[in-house]
Amino acid sequence: MWFRNLRIYTLADDFELTTDLDQALAEHSFTPCGRSELASFGWSSPFGPRSEVLFHKIGDSYLFCARKEEKVLPSSVVNAQLEEQIEAVEAEQGRRVVGKEKQTMKEDLVHRLLPQAFTRFKLTWGMLDTQLGIVVVDASASNQAEDFLGLLRSSLGSLPVKPWFSDNPTELYFTKWLKNSEIPGDFDFGDEAELRDNDQDGGILRCKNHELTTPEILAHLEHGKQLTKLGITWADRITMVIEQDMAIKRFKATDVLLDDQDKLVDATAEEKIDADFALLSGEIRELYPQLVSLFNDEISVD
Repeated sequence: MWFRNLRIYTLADDFELTTDLDQALAEHSFTPCGRSELASFGWSSPFGPRSEVLFHKIGDSYLFCARKEEKVLPSSVVNAQLEEQIEAVEAEQGRRVVGKEKQTMKEDLVHRLLPQAFTRFKLTWGMLDTQLGIVVVDASASNQAEDFLGLLRSSLGSLPVKPWFSDNPTELYFTKWLKNSEIPGDFDFGDEAELRDNDQDGGILRCKNHELTTPEILAHLEHGKQLTKLGITWADRITMVIEQDMAIKRFKATDVLLDDQDKLVDATAEEKIDADFALLSGEIRELYPQLVSLFNDEISVD
């Protein structure tokens, strides 16, 4: 259980977590799809389906796991069977099937096919830190994070959050750091970046496993390109890629960090989750204030 993506949302200063969190989550716990349901979304235990515990707490950090079940009906299958039905009706009754009748036939067909549909499951992990005043969602896409926040908001009754953002465009920071060949604080350049021309239809350069401070890369900055994604390393402990919207992707622990972690011998699944979350929440507790400071530095627009 290590977050691979960080979408960070800041809580309002007056936010208070309910004291009856167990009951609040239980009212929105996951239940499997019924025969005629397309999807189901609710809380699942961080410790797996055999556990009834719906959150895990270490200090001021709370770990949540949302589970989603979706029925999979390929559109090609639905459309093929729908066309067969339409052709049969039109041949038998000598008229065209259009508009609402066609839509009704499709809805009836989907309803009949649902019990035979494949199902797929997806877990979305998230944490809430009351000391930092943030919610962090492990989601590669913003809509997945919004679904998680919506479920948490429904459970708590209120969730005053907004995406973590910078007052200045992030590409100005990325580009300035690379031009100076230095990132402030405990941060260093990684080996991944994306550079774009200012024009909407301009060129895009993506590089991986590449030294970023070489004259080859810096020349693109001199010709007007700006960094829109930047790989960085923090304190030799975490590697990550920060995107233009401040979403963090490919969030990974380095060997230095993993070597510091206690090795659990014959640990249970619960003990492993606890150890992973202790490591994750502890690193975010130290990393987040430094990220905020990094993007609060003054920057001039050239």
